[in-house]
Amino acid sequence: MRMNFQHLGLTVAEESDIREFYQDILKMDIQREFTLNRRQARQIFNEDRDIKIVVGTIGDLSVELFMADEKCKTVCEHVCISVADRQAVIDACQANNFPITIIERKPFDIVFIRDKTGNLFEIKEEE
Repeated sequence: MRMNFQHLGLTVAEESDIREFYQDILKMDIQREFTLNRRQARQIFNEDRDIKIVVGTIGDLSVELFMADEKCKTVCEHVCISVADRQAVIDACQANNFPITIIERKPFDIVFIRDKTGNLFEIKEEE
């Protein structure tokens, strides 16, 4: 049986991250916005509130950003993306005060960036 990922859903607590991180740095193309009503949010996510959702694409990846009331604790969850110019992404994150972790190793360094909510992205250079 063949299986493919359809989309990725992330929780975002800082509304400014949508423009400053997802659009400006990750180049997300926003397709639409909608609100998941309280009843459906309770059924699906056990959240007793309406949830604003922003849907878009980053390259070929479809992304749903769920607006949260507060930051959530994440442990090992992360998204790995590849870019043509990894240094440009690092520079943009530094210029906009988004956290960056660079682990030096051979044959190449490992780079992780975070939005202000704490969502973690591994950034690889396209080959």
